Amino acid sequence: MKDNLQENSKVFEKRNIYRDDDSGKVFLIALLAPFVMAFLFSFIAGQIASGKEVKIEAITDSIGYYLAFSICTFLLLISIVLIYNKSNKISFKALNINFKMKWHTYLILIGIGIISLFGIQYFIGAFDNLLKLIGFPLTENVSMLNPTSWGKYFLSILALAILPAIGEEFVFRGVVLHGLRSRFNDVSAVLLSALMFAIMHQSLQQLIYPFILGCIMGWVVLRTGSLVSSVLIHFVNNFLVVTLTFVENMTGFSFAIGGAWWFYIIAIGLLFVTFAICYIIDRFYFNHQSKVQHERTSHKTSIYVYISLAVGVVLFILATIVAILA
Repeated sequence: MKDNLQENSKVFEKRNIYRDDDSGKVFLIALLAPFVMAFLFSFIAGQIASGKEVKIEAITDSIGYYLAFSICTFLLLISIVLIYNKSNKISFKALNINFKMKWHTYLILIGIGIISLFGIQYFIGAFDNLLKLIGFPLTENVSMLNPTSWGKYFLSILALAILPAIGEEFVFRGVVLHGLRSRFNDVSAVLLSALMFAIMHQSLQQLIYPFILGCIMGWVVLRTGSLVSSVLIHFVNNFLVVTLTFVENMTGFSFAIGGAWWFYIIAIGLLFVTFAICYIIDRFYFNHQSKVQHERTSHKTSIYVYISLAVGVVLFILATIVAILA
Protein backbone atom coordinates (compact mmCIF):
# COMPACT_ATOMS: atom_id res chain seq x y z
CA MET A 1 0.00 0.00 0.00
CA LYS A 2 2.81 2.36 0.93
CA ASP A 3 4.68 1.54 -2.28
CA ASN A 4 1.57 2.32 -4.35
CA LEU A 5 1.19 5.70 -2.66
CA GLN A 6 4.85 6.53 -3.38
CA GLU A 7 4.43 5.56 -7.03
CA ASN A 8 1.27 7.67 -7.34
CA SER A 9 3.00 10.67 -5.76
CA LYS A 10 5.82 10.39 -8.31
CA VAL A 11 3.29 10.39 -11.13
CA PHE A 12 1.76 13.68 -9.98
CA GLU A 13 5.04 15.26 -8.85
CA LYS A 14 6.16 18.17 -11.00
CA ARG A 15 9.72 18.32 -12.21
CA ASN A 16 11.78 21.46 -11.61
CA ILE A 17 14.07 21.23 -14.64
CA TYR A 18 13.72 21.29 -18.41
CA ARG A 19 15.27 18.75 -20.74
CA ASP A 20 16.58 19.10 -24.28
CA ASP A 21 13.38 17.42 -25.44
CA ASP A 22 11.46 20.38 -23.98
CA SER A 23 13.83 22.84 -25.68
CA GLY A 24 13.22 21.33 -29.10
CA LYS A 25 9.44 21.14 -28.73
CA VAL A 26 9.00 24.65 -27.33
CA PHE A 27 11.32 26.17 -29.94
CA LEU A 28 9.40 24.37 -32.72
CA ILE A 29 6.06 25.64 -31.40
CA ALA A 30 7.48 29.15 -30.93
CA LEU A 31 8.64 29.05 -34.57
CA LEU A 32 5.39 27.89 -36.14
CA ALA A 33 2.70 29.49 -33.96
CA PRO A 34 3.65 33.11 -34.87
CA PHE A 35 3.36 32.21 -38.57
CA VAL A 36 -0.23 31.08 -38.01
CA MET A 37 -0.95 34.22 -36.01
CA ALA A 38 0.64 36.44 -38.68
CA PHE A 39 -1.55 34.78 -41.33
CA LEU A 40 -4.67 35.44 -39.24
CA PHE A 41 -3.66 39.07 -38.71
CA SER A 42 -3.00 39.50 -42.43
CA PHE A 43 -6.38 37.96 -43.27
CA ILE A 44 -8.22 40.21 -40.80
CA ALA A 45 -6.32 43.27 -42.07
CA GLY A 46 -7.31 42.34 -45.62
CA GLN A 47 -10.96 42.08 -44.65
CA ILE A 48 -10.87 45.45 -42.87
CA ALA A 49 -9.08 47.08 -45.82
CA SER A 50 -11.62 45.63 -48.22
CA GLY A 51 -14.50 46.89 -46.09
CA LYS A 52 -13.04 50.39 -45.90
CA GLU A 53 -11.93 50.28 -49.55
CA VAL A 54 -8.33 51.18 -48.76
CA LYS A 55 -5.01 49.48 -49.44
CA ILE A 56 -4.04 46.81 -46.91
CA GLU A 57 -0.84 48.77 -46.16
CA ALA A 58 -3.03 51.48 -44.63
CA ILE A 59 -3.98 48.91 -41.99
CA THR A 60 -0.75 46.94 -41.56
CA ASP A 61 1.45 50.06 -41.39
CA SER A 62 -0.60 51.63 -38.60
CA ILE A 63 0.71 51.76 -35.05
CA GLY A 64 -2.51 50.19 -33.78
CA TYR A 65 -1.97 47.13 -35.95
CA TYR A 66 1.64 46.72 -34.84
CA LEU A 67 0.76 47.23 -31.18
CA ALA A 68 -2.01 44.63 -31.38
CA PHE A 69 0.36 42.22 -33.13
CA SER A 70 3.04 42.78 -30.45
CA ILE A 71 0.60 42.19 -27.59
CA CYS A 72 -0.73 39.02 -29.21
CA THR A 73 2.82 37.78 -29.87
CA PHE A 74 3.68 38.37 -26.22
CA LEU A 75 0.56 36.53 -25.02
CA LEU A 76 1.28 33.72 -27.48
CA LEU A 77 4.86 33.16 -26.25
CA ILE A 78 3.84 33.29 -22.60
CA SER A 79 0.94 30.92 -23.28
CA ILE A 80 3.23 28.47 -25.06
CA VAL A 81 5.47 28.23 -21.99
CA LEU A 82 2.67 28.10 -19.41
CA ILE A 83 0.53 25.58 -21.32
CA TYR A 84 3.56 23.43 -22.09
CA ASN A 85 4.56 23.43 -18.42
CA LYS A 86 1.07 22.51 -17.30
CA SER A 87 0.59 19.73 -19.87
CA ASN A 88 4.02 18.22 -19.09
CA LYS A 89 3.83 18.67 -15.30
CA ILE A 90 6.78 21.05 -15.15
CA SER A 91 6.99 23.42 -12.20
CA PHE A 92 7.02 27.18 -12.80
CA LYS A 93 10.24 27.14 -10.74
CA ALA A 94 12.03 25.58 -13.72
CA LEU A 95 12.13 29.03 -15.33
CA ASN A 96 14.41 30.28 -12.51
CA ILE A 97 12.64 33.61 -12.04
CA ASN A 98 14.47 35.04 -9.06
CA PHE A 99 14.31 38.71 -8.05
CA LYS A 100 16.52 38.19 -5.01
CA MET A 101 19.70 39.65 -6.45
CA LYS A 102 21.91 42.28 -4.84
CA TRP A 103 21.22 45.88 -5.81
CA HIS A 104 24.64 46.29 -7.40
CA THR A 105 23.96 43.20 -9.50
CA TYR A 106 20.98 45.02 -11.00
CA LEU A 107 23.20 48.03 -11.73
CA ILE A 108 25.79 45.83 -13.41
CA LEU A 109 23.09 44.16 -15.51
CA ILE A 110 21.83 47.57 -16.66
CA GLY A 111 25.43 48.47 -17.52
CA ILE A 112 25.80 45.29 -19.55
CA GLY A 113 22.63 46.17 -21.45
CA ILE A 114 24.02 49.61 -22.29
CA ILE A 115 27.47 48.29 -23.20
CA SER A 116 25.94 45.58 -25.37
CA LEU A 117 24.10 48.12 -27.49
CA PHE A 118 26.87 50.67 -28.00
CA GLY A 119 29.56 48.01 -28.29
CA ILE A 120 27.78 45.93 -30.91
CA GLN A 121 25.73 48.39 -33.00
CA TYR A 122 28.68 49.56 -35.13
CA PHE A 123 29.66 45.97 -35.88
CA ILE A 124 26.07 45.37 -37.00
CA GLY A 125 26.31 48.52 -39.10
CA ALA A 126 29.43 47.11 -40.74
CA PHE A 127 27.57 43.85 -41.41
CA ASP A 128 24.72 45.82 -43.00
CA ASN A 129 27.23 47.61 -45.23
CA LEU A 130 28.58 44.26 -46.39
CA LEU A 131 25.03 43.11 -47.17
CA LYS A 132 24.58 46.26 -49.26
CA LEU A 133 27.75 45.48 -51.21
CA ILE A 134 26.37 42.09 -52.25
CA GLY A 135 23.06 43.66 -53.20
CA PHE A 136 20.91 42.39 -50.33
CA PRO A 137 17.88 44.66 -49.78
CA LEU A 138 17.99 46.17 -46.31
CA THR A 139 15.06 47.36 -44.24
CA GLU A 140 15.80 50.75 -42.74
CA ASN A 141 13.35 50.33 -39.86
CA VAL A 142 13.35 46.62 -39.06
CA SER A 143 10.91 47.11 -36.18
CA MET A 144 8.20 48.63 -38.45
CA LEU A 145 7.55 51.12 -35.64
CA ASN A 146 9.05 54.58 -35.95
CA PRO A 147 8.32 56.86 -32.95
CA THR A 148 7.79 60.44 -34.09
CA SER A 149 5.78 61.69 -31.11
CA TRP A 150 5.70 61.12 -27.36
CA GLY A 151 2.62 58.94 -27.68
CA LYS A 152 4.25 56.69 -30.28
CA TYR A 153 7.44 56.67 -28.20
CA PHE A 154 5.71 55.19 -25.15
CA LEU A 155 3.75 52.74 -27.29
CA SER A 156 7.03 51.71 -28.93
CA ILE A 157 8.60 51.06 -25.54
CA LEU A 158 5.68 48.77 -24.71
CA ALA A 159 5.69 46.97 -28.07
CA LEU A 160 9.45 46.75 -28.64
CA ALA A 161 11.04 46.76 -25.18
CA ILE A 162 8.72 45.54 -22.43
CA LEU A 163 6.71 42.81 -24.17
CA PRO A 164 9.56 41.16 -26.17
CA ALA A 165 11.90 41.26 -23.17
CA ILE A 166 9.47 39.16 -21.15
CA GLY A 167 7.93 36.92 -23.81
CA GLU A 168 11.10 36.02 -25.70
CA GLU A 169 13.14 35.47 -22.54
CA PHE A 170 10.55 33.07 -21.14
CA VAL A 171 11.03 30.93 -24.24
CA PHE A 172 14.74 31.20 -24.99
CA ARG A 173 16.55 31.76 -21.71
CA GLY A 174 13.77 30.23 -19.64
CA VAL A 175 12.97 26.97 -21.44
CA VAL A 176 15.38 26.52 -24.35
CA LEU A 177 18.65 27.38 -22.60
CA HIS A 178 17.97 25.39 -19.43
CA GLY A 179 16.64 22.45 -21.41
CA LEU A 180 19.75 22.29 -23.59
CA ARG A 181 21.91 22.20 -20.46
CA SER A 182 20.53 18.73 -19.70
CA ARG A 183 22.34 17.47 -22.80
CA PHE A 184 25.19 19.91 -23.49
CA ASN A 185 27.79 21.78 -21.46
CA ASP A 186 27.10 25.40 -20.55
CA VAL A 187 29.06 26.95 -23.43
CA SER A 188 27.37 24.78 -26.05
CA ALA A 189 23.94 25.38 -24.50
CA VAL A 190 24.42 29.15 -24.54
CA LEU A 191 25.67 29.17 -28.15
CA LEU A 192 22.91 26.86 -29.40
CA SER A 193 20.14 28.75 -27.60
CA ALA A 194 21.53 32.03 -29.00
CA LEU A 195 21.52 30.53 -32.50
CA MET A 196 17.88 29.50 -32.06
CA PHE A 197 17.10 33.01 -30.83
CA ALA A 198 18.73 34.50 -33.94
CA ILE A 199 16.95 32.11 -36.31
CA MET A 200 13.65 33.00 -34.66
CA HIS A 201 13.94 36.54 -36.08
CA GLN A 202 13.77 35.09 -39.63
CA SER A 203 15.95 37.82 -41.13
CA LEU A 204 19.49 37.78 -42.48
CA GLN A 205 19.78 41.43 -41.51
CA GLN A 206 18.88 40.55 -37.91
CA LEU A 207 20.95 37.39 -37.63
CA ILE A 208 24.21 38.58 -36.02
CA TYR A 209 22.90 40.97 -33.38
CA PRO A 210 20.38 38.58 -31.72
CA PHE A 211 23.05 35.87 -31.71
CA ILE A 212 25.65 38.00 -29.91
CA LEU A 213 23.07 39.46 -27.53
CA GLY A 214 21.64 35.98 -26.96
CA CYS A 215 25.09 34.74 -25.92
CA ILE A 216 25.49 37.61 -23.47
CA MET A 217 22.03 37.10 -21.97
CA GLY A 218 22.54 33.35 -21.70
CA TRP A 219 25.83 33.94 -19.90
CA VAL A 220 24.30 36.29 -17.31
CA VAL A 221 21.41 33.91 -16.65
CA LEU A 222 23.86 31.14 -15.80
CA ARG A 223 25.97 33.48 -13.68
CA THR A 224 23.11 35.05 -11.71
CA GLY A 225 20.87 32.01 -11.64
CA SER A 226 17.90 34.16 -12.58
CA LEU A 227 15.86 34.74 -15.72
CA VAL A 228 15.24 38.27 -14.44
CA SER A 229 18.80 39.20 -15.45
CA SER A 230 18.27 38.48 -19.16
CA VAL A 231 14.83 40.14 -19.12
CA LEU A 232 16.45 43.29 -17.71
CA ILE A 233 19.30 43.34 -20.25
CA HIS A 234 16.87 42.64 -23.09
CA PHE A 235 14.62 45.49 -21.94
CA VAL A 236 17.48 47.99 -21.49
CA ASN A 237 18.88 47.15 -24.91
CA ASN A 238 15.57 47.54 -26.74
CA PHE A 239 14.62 50.59 -24.67
CA LEU A 240 17.80 52.33 -25.79
CA VAL A 241 17.16 51.45 -29.44
CA VAL A 242 13.66 52.96 -29.25
CA THR A 243 14.92 56.03 -27.37
CA LEU A 244 17.81 56.71 -29.76
CA THR A 245 15.46 56.36 -32.74
CA PHE A 246 13.03 58.78 -31.09
CA VAL A 247 15.80 61.28 -30.34
CA GLU A 248 17.03 61.08 -33.94
CA ASN A 249 13.51 61.65 -35.27
CA MET A 250 12.94 64.63 -32.98
CA THR A 251 16.36 66.32 -33.13
CA GLY A 252 18.28 64.79 -36.02
CA PHE A 253 21.05 63.67 -33.65
CA SER A 254 22.47 60.23 -34.40
CA PHE A 255 25.38 58.05 -33.31
CA ALA A 256 25.72 56.76 -36.86
CA ILE A 257 29.17 56.94 -38.44
CA GLY A 258 29.93 57.02 -42.15
CA GLY A 259 31.14 53.97 -44.04
CA ALA A 260 34.82 54.96 -44.32
CA TRP A 261 37.48 52.27 -43.96
CA TRP A 262 38.24 53.27 -40.38
CA PHE A 263 34.58 52.67 -39.49
CA TYR A 264 35.20 48.92 -39.72
CA ILE A 265 38.22 49.17 -37.42
CA ILE A 266 36.12 51.05 -34.85
CA ALA A 267 33.33 48.48 -35.21
CA ILE A 268 35.62 45.51 -34.58
CA GLY A 269 37.48 47.37 -31.82
CA LEU A 270 34.27 48.21 -29.92
CA LEU A 271 33.13 44.60 -30.25
CA PHE A 272 36.36 43.40 -28.64
CA VAL A 273 36.04 46.06 -25.93
CA THR A 274 32.52 44.80 -25.19
CA PHE A 275 33.74 41.23 -24.82
CA ALA A 276 36.68 42.43 -22.71
CA ILE A 277 34.37 44.30 -20.32
CA CYS A 278 32.10 41.25 -20.06
CA TYR A 279 35.14 39.10 -19.30
CA ILE A 280 36.29 41.49 -16.56
CA ILE A 281 32.80 41.49 -15.03
CA ASP A 282 32.71 37.71 -15.20
CA ARG A 283 36.19 37.36 -13.72
CA PHE A 284 35.95 39.86 -10.88
CA TYR A 285 32.26 39.98 -10.05
CA PHE A 286 30.17 37.09 -11.36
CA ASN A 287 32.94 34.65 -10.50
CA HIS A 288 31.90 35.10 -6.87
CA GLN A 289 28.20 34.58 -7.57
CA SER A 290 26.40 31.27 -7.24
CA LYS A 291 25.84 29.67 -10.62
CA VAL A 292 22.77 27.50 -11.26
CA GLN A 293 23.81 23.88 -11.47
CA HIS A 294 22.01 21.70 -13.98
CA GLU A 295 22.41 17.94 -14.08
CA ARG A 296 23.10 16.53 -17.53
CA THR A 297 20.40 13.90 -17.70
CA SER A 298 20.18 13.34 -21.47
CA HIS A 299 22.75 11.05 -23.05
CA LYS A 300 21.33 11.31 -26.57
CA THR A 301 20.16 14.55 -28.19
CA SER A 302 16.40 14.70 -28.59
CA ILE A 303 15.09 14.33 -32.14
CA TYR A 304 12.99 17.45 -31.52
CA VAL A 305 16.16 19.56 -31.25
CA TYR A 306 17.20 18.44 -34.73
CA ILE A 307 13.69 18.84 -36.16
CA SER A 308 13.20 22.34 -34.71
CA LEU A 309 16.61 23.49 -35.97
CA ALA A 310 15.93 22.06 -39.43
CA VAL A 311 12.53 23.76 -39.61
CA GLY A 312 14.04 27.02 -38.35
CA VAL A 313 16.83 26.96 -40.96
CA VAL A 314 14.39 26.15 -43.79
CA LEU A 315 12.07 29.00 -42.76
CA PHE A 316 15.07 31.32 -42.44
CA ILE A 317 16.28 30.45 -45.95
CA LEU A 318 12.78 30.94 -47.38
CA ALA A 319 12.46 34.31 -45.60
CA THR A 320 15.83 35.37 -47.05
CA ILE A 321 14.80 34.36 -50.58
CA VAL A 322 11.52 36.25 -50.25
CA ALA A 323 13.40 39.35 -49.02
CA ILE A 324 15.71 39.20 -52.06
CA LEU A 325 12.91 38.67 -54.57
CA ALA A 326 10.49 41.18 -53.06
